[in-house]
Amino acid sequence: MLPGVTATSASADAPSRPSEEGRGHRLENPDRELEAKQPFWRRFPVWFPFAVFAVSRLFVWASTTYLSRYQMALPIGMPNIRIFYPSPADPGYLTVMTGWDGQWYRVIAEHGYPAVLPRTGWGGIDMNPWAFFPVFPMTAGLIMKVTGLPFALVAPLLSTAIGFAAMHVLFKLVDQAVGRWEAIVAVVATCFFIASPAFSASYTESTALLGVVTILWLLRERRYWWVVLALLVLSLSRNVVIAMVPVIIAHAVVRWRQHDEGEHPVRLRVGLGALAVYAGALTWLWPTVVTIATDTPNAYNDTMLAWNIETKIKLYLWWNLLYNYWGVVGQVAGVLGVAAFTWFMLSRNSWRWGPEIWGWAGAYPAYIILVTSTTPSRVRYALLAFPMTLIIAWFLKLRWWRRYRYWLLGLIVLVGAGQMWWWTEHYLVVENLTDDLYP
Repeated sequence: MLPGVTATSASADAPSRPSEEGRGHRLENPDRELEAKQPFWRRFPVWFPFAVFAVSRLFVWASTTYLSRYQMALPIGMPNIRIFYPSPADPGYLTVMTGWDGQWYRVIAEHGYPAVLPRTGWGGIDMNPWAFFPVFPMTAGLIMKVTGLPFALVAPLLSTAIGFAAMHVLFKLVDQAVGRWEAIVAVVATCFFIASPAFSASYTESTALLGVVTILWLLRERRYWWVVLALLVLSLSRNVVIAMVPVIIAHAVVRWRQHDEGEHPVRLRVGLGALAVYAGALTWLWPTVVTIATDTPNAYNDTMLAWNIETKIKLYLWWNLLYNYWGVVGQVAGVLGVAAFTWFMLSRNSWRWGPEIWGWAGAYPAYIILVTSTTPSRVRYALLAFPMTLIIAWFLKLRWWRRYRYWLLGLIVLVGAGQMWWWTEHYLVVENLTDDLYP
């Protein structure tokens, strides 16, 4: 039996307590049958994630609109940053939200991918649109053609709309697999994470998160043919599909150990094994497409080298980063942090998440440490590590401060909003040209 949450109600003999604890208990232990009978828009799992995301997007809009007045003029030909679409100083919200990688997505949306790879003066492959996956920019381009609206409007609105869908599926997944309290914390903490302004920018964070939580939910529901399609879409949205292999394996192992393989266990094992192989193989789908489309061997990897991104294990970069920031103390703290996380992942506190969320909770952080570089983008990549919010939910429910958990969750919102402001100011808005630019 996969872990879940049993709906409970207060005892009839228990006294009525209009306390924070009493209200919290009623909120976290709903009558799900009664809830399912309500109109769709009145159900808590529907309106709550929408409302939280909407509040966070209003904050992003207000803070970015204010901070955009400090953005410098960005003409073509600037050092340290490649500009395709020049903008004046104080360009406004939409221009800030379509900067950085958004320029590359705009090139793809308006012109598609080049048939010939551009070359640098020394003969190497230069930066080009093939480094960016097609689902988000091609969808934006299609909307632009149908509506006639400009990219600067379509891309942020599309990213935000996908973010609303992602939060809905995220809440539904965690609510069904773990519980209502954990779902509340997951949505709130994700919406107010330091890099969550990216959910409104012309980036792929919203698209990737929607893909990830949809796959996990479909796996949990055992809709395997839909998983096949969702994996394909994810593989063309963001290069993280390899991290789904351990998730599928964890799902298969739990079904086997719990003798929950149905009438045809061998067929199920073969099918899930093939699904895991398929997920792994999709990692090479986009690189293969790039090679075929440009008639250039190793075109994708060589394109990534133009950004100094190498396709190799990068654990040593993180080890060096800890030393450069905090010396040996940082490295020791890093080892202890990994050990503590491993302990938690091997405890019953995480097993109750179910194999799908549990598998992603282990696989994706490992992917970040082993595959990604230690650029400032690492903070943005952490947006997909939503199971970390479940550790926060567990921590806030410890008996020492359980009764204050909603106040503490509100404090997380305030601290998160301050961090979002800081991240927008230092990584989305270009106030000056420094070495630590890219968000």
